[in-house]
Amino acid sequence: MKLATESTPNERDAAISTQSGRTLRPFDPDPDAVDLADLAHGTANVCRAAGQSRFFYSVALHSLYVSRELDRAGTDERTQLYGLLHDASEAYVADVPGPLKKHLPNYKRAEERVQDAIWQAFEVEPPTDEAWGAVKRADGRLQRYELPLLIPSQEWEGDRPALGYDLRLDTTDDVPALFESRATELVEETDAVRP
Repeated sequence: MKLATESTPNERDAAISTQSGRTLRPFDPDPDAVDLADLAHGTANVCRAAGQSRFFYSVALHSLYVSRELDRAGTDERTQLYGLLHDASEAYVADVPGPLKKHLPNYKRAEERVQDAIWQAFEVEPPTDEAWGAVKRADGRLQRYELPLLIPSQEWEGDRPALGYDLRLDTTDDVPALFESRATELVEETDAVRP
């Protein structure tokens, strides 16, 4: 992942308040402002598929499943942590659908900066191309499983893998606690730290 360019004074002043009482500036994020509980809470309250799904399905739950797919694939714990955190910036900047995101360079810049701050907060190097490729493959496999259930009115290309994940877990379980627990487990199995 590349480091984003310099921010303007107005961008640096823009701030987001979090449920833990911290403040994060998306164009000039301080890694010390990143908190695991905020990541878990924020991503658990952001719906995938631009909210167009048949039922609420959170970014946090999706991220948990990406991490588990990486475990199933036999990747190391660091790559599994990258999978868990691959959309963590969305705790602060929400989820913008891909077709729109590519037309919003300032959003993309903020997203990259926040994600860089998250890596720093966990004291991990940004993923290598190889690790990020594994994360994207797991993410794509999971999307092929999720989307036919989330948006059945749409025609989807390719075969749907039989993964067996419960996409309705948001309604029955404490997904932020599951996210935090998985992050803590992976931090303990690597040399990362828990922010």
